[in-house]
Amino acid sequence: MAGDSREQAAIVHRQHRNGAPAHCLARLTIGPSLERPVVVLSELASNPDAVGLITDLPGAVPAALAALDPTLDSQSVVWLVHHGPFSSYDAAGAPETFIAIQVHFEGNYRSDLTDQRLLGPEEADSLRKLLGLAPVPNVLSSLDYQV
Repeated sequence: MAGDSREQAAIVHRQHRNGAPAHCLARLTIGPSLERPVVVLSELASNPDAVGLITDLPGAVPAALAALDPTLDSQSVVWLVHHGPFSSYDAAGAPETFIAIQVHFEGNYRSDLTDQRLLGPEEADSLRKLLGLAPVPNVLSSLDYQV
């Protein structure tokens, strides 16, 4: 992205709702070409399946906000969950997918299956270009994160 854009990335560590440690890659993009801030949460292969990102979005949201920008209102953010070949050691050649997530806050964060929408390939490609998302392995390398 060009202009007055702000991009941040972090490995977000949290406790999954089942009590086990979990982590993901979180990326925040804020810029004039976006109506709202966008946070992309990418599932990483190093995160055990039992603590998958999609199974605990209410736990991942506040952890991502704390790591990226605690001043953001979760309700003003476009939340996306991102999967691809970096999400599983068995996913060689898997296509990248994005799931738009609606997050609710009513004293606690919540999100369920009715709040999730898989983006089609064309919409996902447009989004990737608009956000200027670097490939996950490149971002992990820039963060000195070893898978």
